[in-house]
Amino acid sequence: MYRLFVFILFATVLSPVRAQDAWDLQRCIDYALDNNVSVLQSRLGIDRAEIDHDQSRYALLPNLNAGGNHGYNWGQRIDPFTNTFAAQRVRSNNLFVGSELDLFNGFNKMKIVKQREQDLAAGEYEYQTMQNDIAMQIALAYLQVLLNKENVVISENQVDITKKQAERMKSLVDAGAEPMGSYYDLVSQQAQEELNLVNSENAVTLSTLNLMQLLQLSRNEAPDFDIVIPDFDDVGMELISNTSDDIYRNAKSTLPQIKAAESRRRSAEFALDASRGLLYPTLSVSGAIGSGYSGNNRQPVGEPSFEFVPIGVVAGTQETVIAQNPVFDFRTKSFGDQLNDNFNQNVFINLSVPIFNGAAARSNMNRAKIAQIEADLNYTDVSNRLRFDVEQAYADAKAALNSYTAAKKAVEAFEESFKYAEIRYRQSVINVVDYNNIKTQYAVAQSNLINAKYDFVFRTKILDFYLGKPITF
Repeated sequence: MYRLFVFILFATVLSPVRAQDAWDLQRCIDYALDNNVSVLQSRLGIDRAEIDHDQSRYALLPNLNAGGNHGYNWGQRIDPFTNTFAAQRVRSNNLFVGSELDLFNGFNKMKIVKQREQDLAAGEYEYQTMQNDIAMQIALAYLQVLLNKENVVISENQVDITKKQAERMKSLVDAGAEPMGSYYDLVSQQAQEELNLVNSENAVTLSTLNLMQLLQLSRNEAPDFDIVIPDFDDVGMELISNTSDDIYRNAKSTLPQIKAAESRRRSAEFALDASRGLLYPTLSVSGAIGSGYSGNNRQPVGEPSFEFVPIGVVAGTQETVIAQNPVFDFRTKSFGDQLNDNFNQNVFINLSVPIFNGAAARSNMNRAKIAQIEADLNYTDVSNRLRFDVEQAYADAKAALNSYTAAKKAVEAFEESFKYAEIRYRQSVINVVDYNNIKTQYAVAQSNLINAKYDFVFRTKILDFYLGKPITF
């Protein structure tokens, strides 16, 4: 029993999504932004831009490189460390540390830093744009689920009403007050409405699945996924009081896609300036320290021994002249001593004047000019599309409001008509066919109201988005 309790406890704690929790819109958006593949891919673009930006700043610093080699030489050559001929195999080592700093390069590197700053800013704005797009898709899918749920309620009400009427009709038929055909008409009407209910429930299932797919959420993670039903009474009515120009001006100053296009345009300007810098002479200073080792660098060891060598005879005699020559033992000079002896330093001022390099620098500059023109055109295009989208959204919102208002009036009228039809039907003033026609019209009016309401809600949320407000219900 204890093990079973522990198992249930851990299963509850470790469950990714608790079945009893209904998801509101904000939770759906937050989950999607943390798990959506497109958003995660966009985030990688920012990481790459940060790396490029950091590298461009490090490029302003002096470089520092160290190196060395170890090798052997066979055959005659001049040893660079002893300046003598060496014919046998000689081991050599060379060690160095060097650095170089640009003093002037046409401000190329500084402009590249500015370019990378704008690229990073553009990447962050594009990431925000991607987040906004996902949030808008989630909101639309969320509203579709709500719409389908309300259609289920309407279908259930229609089935209940028809079922009660069929039961009443059956009693009248059994009493001989109504013909059997009237009962069958209601039964067939009930069957049709039950089919409508099944279709409405299927629509809820499919729209819920679509929302979960946008969330990158599987049924295994949330087997009983459901959403919170918010209150939409008169939502967004005040938004229509704004003009489309007001909304556009606010959107242009706040939306990340405009800021991203502006950053790309400024990046192109700095890229052009950087390419111009390659046409100028470059001035740099460099320096290095180094040392080396040679196996041919030998030195005498200890006291010499002497050998007597005949060097000639005394003139006019047969007496041999003997010379005393010292004989030393030699060994290769130690590695540490040679490093000290061969230690060297150098400093250079380097000037490079570009004269002709296959027109590479000028071609790069011309390409940068074209890229700048493209960035300017893209900014204009994004601004124009934003104006069109705002004007279209504003017109759609006003049209949706008109449709919503008209649909409410229609429902009010059909509701009264249906109430009156029920009374007349009970009094046998109208037949079952006329009664079903009025009831169907009332159901259609209710469905139209639901569609108009959620269409208006979504349109106002778009205006909210352009006004820089968070997408919430």
